[in-house]
Amino acid sequence: MKTPTGYAPNAMETESLLLLARLGRLLARHLHVAWPGRALRNTYQSLNRLTEAGLITYVEHFEAPSARQRQRTNQLWKRHGRIYSLTPMGWDYLKAAFPQLEEGKERLAPTYFNPRHQAEHQIEYADLVTSILRDLDTIPGIIGMSSYIEMDLSEQARPRADGIVVLRRWKHAMAHADERSSCYPWLVVPRQEGQIDELFAIEIDRGTEEPSIITGKAQSYGALFASKSWESRFQWPLIAFAVPTERRQRVIFDAWDRGWPGGPIRCTTFDAIHTHGALAPIWTHQHHRDMTYQVPLLRAVWAEAVIA
Repeated sequence: MKTPTGYAPNAMETESLLLLARLGRLLARHLHVAWPGRALRNTYQSLNRLTEAGLITYVEHFEAPSARQRQRTNQLWKRHGRIYSLTPMGWDYLKAAFPQLEEGKERLAPTYFNPRHQAEHQIEYADLVTSILRDLDTIPGIIGMSSYIEMDLSEQARPRADGIVVLRRWKHAMAHADERSSCYPWLVVPRQEGQIDELFAIEIDRGTEEPSIITGKAQSYGALFASKSWESRFQWPLIAFAVPTERRQRVIFDAWDRGWPGGPIRCTTFDAIHTHGALAPIWTHQHHRDMTYQVPLLRAVWAEAVIA
């Protein structure tokens, strides 16, 4: 399918547009993580052609070091490179070419917004989602996934997850191993009998928020859970925090327990995601205040099949 200007994206470029629609923004290296068989040079060429065609845009992004880092090391600004996002034309093209991606207002979050806003949050979120994409074929019976950014989980706009990831598979792990969504990896058809969804509310925490903010977020999640208003809309998501350090992980657990005692969450570090991938058993689950253990992101019934 051609754009109004006559440009017809090839298969690689179309996949890049679809990933942008699900992540909102990304760096070139995220495409390389999601599809590691591609040459990075080809990825840059695809992004350049899409930019020239007016389907995507970018900003040069530099991350400022913290005040402490500047004092200790005289560290300069860190260049991430170009952060890409869809243009209005790019989003309109996708909706016309793939109308099945318009999944309904309950899960579809806006995907075109100022790429300068909370860029570091989105970079870490893209790291997590593309690492899942890379390892998706390790999940028996997988059908596909979706990703939704900045999603409100209640009508009161609180809590708002940094992202929702949906993984869909056949309930019996080893059945239908070769069956995929028609727009794999993205889900484009309603869930069928015998299929299950796993929802994950992803919270990207870069260590800049006061613990009281995390406590307030926990209270919002707890109030929503207790209200049961979500039951008609979606399965309750597993809440997963990605954080910069293990020390921050402890802060998250303590602050969360003050806001929603016993409310289940999992935590891991950015380094662990980069090193092992988000589907690995890198997620710390706190059973009691003084008891933690490492688990995969997937719930137990899935994890048993994946680890076996």
